[in-house]
Amino acid sequence: MPLHRYAPVPSPCRLCGDGFEHRQSASEPDLHHCPTCGQAVARATIETVNTPKLLKPLSVSDAKNLGFSVFKKTSSGEFERQ
Repeated sequence: MPLHRYAPVPSPCRLCGDGFEHRQSASEPDLHHCPTCGQAVARATIETVNTPKLLKPLSVSDAKNLGFSVFKKTSSGEFERQ
């Protein structure tokens, strides 16, 4: 079931803030009133989030070459720099 974002028409609401998310099936009609406070709501667009896709996991040598500090856990439970 898709997740829809709704925003109160006279924004912001004291109970709902600047909106809420509601899970409903595609066959259900849009909400016209907030289920919490009863105020009129309108369906808002959800902004998509683009995440970078890593082609391969970073190896220890790649991390060192990029300037990251690499640590290894010792048998005593402490970490030491490699």
